[in-house]
Formats: sequence, C-alpha cells, structure tokens
Amino acid sequence: MKKVCLIAGSTFLLSGTLLFGIVFLAIANFAGKMTGWSDPPGKFAIAMDETMMTAPHVISILFMIIGIIFYAVAIYMALSIKKAEDSSNEISVQ
Repeated sequence: MKKVCLIAGSTFLLSGTLLFGIVFLAIANFAGKMTGWSDPPGKFAIAMDETMMTAPHVISILFMIIGIIFYAVAIYMALSIKKAEDSSNEISVQ
C-alpha cells in the first residue's frame, strides 16, 4: 500500500507540475501579445480567461495537492509501521 501511495503521489505531483508549467507558458505567451487589459483582474487573469486555461490551471493545482496528500499518507504509513515495530521490540526485550 505504501508503494502504491508513493507511485500515485509521484504521478499526480509530476503531472500537476508539468501541466501547471505548460499552462503558465501558454498564458505568458498570450499575455505578451495583449495590447490592452483592465485592472482589477489584471493581465494574467484576462489572458487566462481569453485562452480558456482556467480549468487546466485549477486541475494542475488539484493534481499537485493530491500528489502531496498521497506522499503524506505514505510517510504516515511508514512512520506508523516503524512505530509499531519499535513498540513490539520493546515488549519482547522486557
């Protein structure tokens, strides 16, 4: 189970990071060619809306969060197994 969590966490974190980078590059490429924009949303938000990259941007952030959660679960499982082994060793020594 720990190995599955590590593989899933790695996959989600890597996918989210790559998708975030690609989306950010697409938005930055479009924002450089914009001639006008309005504040308060700003240039980045308008470029993201114009290129319809809001959904991929949100999905990439969710993938990264899910990957971090999988990593946290794997670390928690490893620590709980180690703690259980340590407590069983203490009982057998006494």
